Amino acid sequence: MDYPVINQKLGYSYSNEKTVFKLWAPIRDNISLLLYENGETIKRDSYIMTKDGDGVHNLTINKDLKGYYYTYLIEDELEVTDPYSISSSLNSNRSAIINIKDTDPEGWEYHQIPINNNNTQAIIYEVHVKDFTFHVSSGVENKGKFLGMIEEETEFKGLSTGISHLKDLGITHVHLLPIYDYLTVREDREYFHVDENYNWGYDPELYNVVEGSYSTKPEEPKNRIKELKEMIMAFHKEGIKVIIDVVYNHTYRSKDSNFNIIMPGYYHRFYNGIFSDGAGCGNEIASENNMVRKFILDSVLYWVDEFKIDGLRFDLMALTDLDTMGEVVSSLREKRPDILIYGEPWTGGTSTLPHYRMTMKGTQSKLGVAFFNDTFRDAIKGDNNGNLPGFSQGNMDFKMETKTGIAGSIYYNNSHIGFTESPIETINYINAHDDLIIYDKMKITFPHLDEEGIIRLNKFAFSILFTAQGIPFFHAGNEFLRTKYMISNTYNQPISINNIDWSLKEENLNYYNYFKDLIKLRKQYNVFTLGDADSVRERLKFLENQTLGVSIVYTLCIDIDKFLLVVHNANDNSTFISTTILLEHLNKSYNVKKSKIIIQPVLDINGLISENDRVMDYHPYGIEVDYKSTAVYELI
Repeated sequence: MDYPVINQKLGYSYSNEKTVFKLWAPIRDNISLLLYENGETIKRDSYIMTKDGDGVHNLTINKDLKGYYYTYLIEDELEVTDPYSISSSLNSNRSAIINIKDTDPEGWEYHQIPINNNNTQAIIYEVHVKDFTFHVSSGVENKGKFLGMIEEETEFKGLSTGISHLKDLGITHVHLLPIYDYLTVREDREYFHVDENYNWGYDPELYNVVEGSYSTKPEEPKNRIKELKEMIMAFHKEGIKVIIDVVYNHTYRSKDSNFNIIMPGYYHRFYNGIFSDGAGCGNEIASENNMVRKFILDSVLYWVDEFKIDGLRFDLMALTDLDTMGEVVSSLREKRPDILIYGEPWTGGTSTLPHYRMTMKGTQSKLGVAFFNDTFRDAIKGDNNGNLPGFSQGNMDFKMETKTGIAGSIYYNNSHIGFTESPIETINYINAHDDLIIYDKMKITFPHLDEEGIIRLNKFAFSILFTAQGIPFFHAGNEFLRTKYMISNTYNQPISINNIDWSLKEENLNYYNYFKDLIKLRKQYNVFTLGDADSVRERLKFLENQTLGVSIVYTLCIDIDKFLLVVHNANDNSTFISTTILLEHLNKSYNVKKSKIIIQPVLDINGLISENDRVMDYHPYGIEVDYKSTAVYELI
């Protein structure tokens, strides 16, 4: 059976005169609050809570409890933390009582948040906090910490690292892998440099608590919150929005999770008395239940309200039912109309949630969210962890799907039918934190190719990504050929495998500059960031010609008599496109009457072509594009 929604603030409400505790557990009759003066002592005071008719257990303690810790004792047997905790002792052992206002850095309340209402202009950089600055080459003092991410003017051999690197790169959004409290990493300071003390963070414990291992003083409950806010405020100051990764599809612990001890069988889905495992992690959260839905809603609103975050990425979003996601999106948009919401439209296993209730491809238009575009991903690079090549490596079989992705995965025509109703609904990516990073994928696919060839393939893959309609997303280190040593999923690998080696930026500086040029190109021409399907169909026109082979050629209308020409040549040799073919294409596709065109090169295999180096020419015969590369031209 389900229960009606209880519209009360659960958790605790603090003032210096009293603290009120509320825990929803209608099937429990005997719950006590255990109060500790610090995070280590075994000495405690016990207070029996009063159960109301709506199943909420209440207790008011009339004194200032700031700095105390608490847990709940269930039926005199099992001690658990509060699911509504907002801070905790080390390693999630006890819930902490704080005055949340004490966590605000100076200037926090009224600091300026970047505004960008056109999410197709977003360029998302996915990064793990510890990975980013842990390596000695980062030049950062607070390595692997929130504060380390925002240290200014850090460098390696004169090349920027940290937040200075992100400013130079030109990204608009930083996507943080989980920064809520997760269980498998020890938070104690002495464990921070232990090589194996590492995880991505998809093992949630306390959803509204900031992970302590990223704090310089993890033993102080206020500090982890304050330092996260300082980091967010610093990103905002630089015009960079902040997205957090949230995991409401499963809990790390199952039978012994605080949810299941407080309300056995309610917060998770079951099949024949066994935890359903649609997440592939041992269980899945029953988001369709009223009070589970309330918890998720309360949690996302807490993060947005308290931390001023600008977006959320939902892990295994398919496991969160459509009704819950609908309420989440509408509630968040009411708070922040420009908030960016996206997620994975798949499960990690077989779920008991009916398919029609899952948040999957085909539902995003009603919700106003974006989905990771795995179809476009695989079309560009081939399979995730094997040696199957994609279009970027010359596989003709993926040409059609790559073209669909380039058009924003909309219904472009009867040959190119995607899953979106507008480009805003697709997150275009080549790799994320999981599966082979693209540098390693290229090496596995072509083990005998020299380094120059591998670099060319990486350039080509990302040139397709950044010239496509939709929202580009890439993983930290892609911009200078980061490797994960051929390991596909490094969540259980040590930090020595996962940390970012900034010396690669120096080693691959030409590649980095090319990558940065792709971002500049995208920002320079707003025809790469069209916001609706009609605009894409009207302004983006593919050039069809049998001589192209494994090439994709298209134009984008900039103005009445000005166009961009984009050529993705996946052939093993150069591709020639005659001026005659280009003129026929423009006249037919845009109903213009041109007898000649001026062709001005904008980008080639080496990056952007400077204004001084651009040669305007009539090109009486045509253009030739180098193999396994992208070229962009202005046509006038």
